[in-house]
Amino acid sequence: MCNSDRRRFLRLGVLAVGAAGLAGAAMAQEPAKPKVYVCPPCGCAADGKEFPAPGACPECGMPLIEKTPAPKRSSFSGG
Repeated sequence: MCNSDRRRFLRLGVLAVGAAGLAGAAMAQEPAKPKVYVCPPCGCAADGKEFPAPGACPECGMPLIEKTPAPKRSSFSGG
């Protein structure tokens, strides 16, 4: 096998490993959920109400913030 054949073989091997890694990473990701926005807790009637787009709260005028998922709670109880 000459040097050019070795280089070509190595390039193809690296490409194959990279492609397999990217495909695996893409498959492991969860499907994208649409972003939801909420009014920060301020005491207005829209507290906790969800909105599909960023902007200002229709009740108090405060900027809406992106709703983040609640942290997962562990079933482990220390003790």
